[in-house]
Amino acid sequence: MTEDDLSYIDDWEEDCSLFENEDWAGLLNLRKERIIKNPEDLNAQQRYIEALNLNKKYIEALAVVIPIYKENYDEGFGIHEIMEALIGLGKTENDFNWIKKPRIFELDQITLKLCVDFLKTKRKFITVREIYGELFMEYDYLKFDENQFGEFLVSCTNEFTIQLNKDYVVYSKIMLKKL
Repeated sequence: MTEDDLSYIDDWEEDCSLFENEDWAGLLNLRKERIIKNPEDLNAQQRYIEALNLNKKYIEALAVVIPIYKENYDEGFGIHEIMEALIGLGKTENDFNWIKKPRIFELDQITLKLCVDFLKTKRKFITVREIYGELFMEYDYLKFDENQFGEFLVSCTNEFTIQLNKDYVVYSKIMLKKL
């Protein structure tokens, strides 16, 4: 392992620790240091903007992300960070001038139909987390997290067979199968 590899692991561990402890101010400082060291690193920029949003610095997050989004919109860069800032400011995706309108997904009947169609192709039970992962890969922004998604699917029990495990509180671990 090189010195750079070890430095990366140390950085990752510190980042993870701050995130798990919800030390948003510490996370913001750490991520700001990283972009100062390497301002061309888009991943570092994205993580810095995420930290700005976690610290409720939505206007600053937009000020940082918009120019980068404009240069990299074709790669989908910045959509999540822009949406988080807009939502934090009490706005919607319609309050932003997108270069290319992102595909944003909500908990509604369209979601339910997609899940039913997805489960039709599965013979065994599948976790909510697996379905959520499929949606996450398919859409630019999901207006819900895994647990909200799981709660929504559980509320639609007329569409699914549900196998509850002992960890029912964590909706992402619920198993579903099409009736």
